Amino acid sequence: MKLCILEADRPAEAFRPAHGTYAGMFERWLAPALPEATFESIFVAGGEALPDDPDHYDAYLVTGSRAGVYEDHDWIAPLEGFLRELRARNRPVAGVCFGHQVMAQAFGGKVEKSAAGWMLGRQEHMLSPQGAEVFGPDPLAALSFHQDQITALPPDAARLLSNDPSPNGGLVYTGFPALSVQFHPEFQPGYIHDLLTAYQGDRVPMDRAKSALATLDGGLDNDRVARGFAEFFRRNVQKT
Repeated sequence: MKLCILEADRPAEAFRPAHGTYAGMFERWLAPALPEATFESIFVAGGEALPDDPDHYDAYLVTGSRAGVYEDHDWIAPLEGFLRELRARNRPVAGVCFGHQVMAQAFGGKVEKSAAGWMLGRQEHMLSPQGAEVFGPDPLAALSFHQDQITALPPDAARLLSNDPSPNGGLVYTGFPALSVQFHPEFQPGYIHDLLTAYQGDRVPMDRAKSALATLDGGLDNDRVARGFAEFFRRNVQKT
């Protein structure tokens, strides 16, 4: 299985020696659950070209980003068009955070800044019956770092999980193979710690940052989310 990671950003230079790139984070997270996959990446936000032939890869995964999907960046509209082409070809695609949001926008949903502000640190999510089939039982604990969220679902989307500040925290699509989550299963607590420490009192309000830092010792369900993503890719690549 050839899986292409579409990088919608890279960590700031100061964080890369310790944490690497987002493509690297995703491979380290997903490879143990999906050992048959080979991983390649395209830095779409950095100007690298999307594939001329979407069928060159078996499946795709869109990363997070500091960008908002509603912002005027010249790479977002082509990415949305590519996602719609994947849908037309029934090519499996998954997304995380920005990836979750840009998929929703491309497929007819709406994304806005959250009225609740920043959602940070370890958070617990409740699963719908369909979500429990993908990820297992309630609650699901994962790391978050976002202030945008999906406020109107695309027509073909079904909710997988939610919590009070982020009601559309995970989606699956009917009629074509697409799966996405708002949280960051690829992140480790150390990376969130470094982000919050660097940005507190500047990009992130001090009180929100301190509250989030206090959550980072809690357990996470990254491994079972990886198993859910792996099974999604495995099942749908076999169909293509």
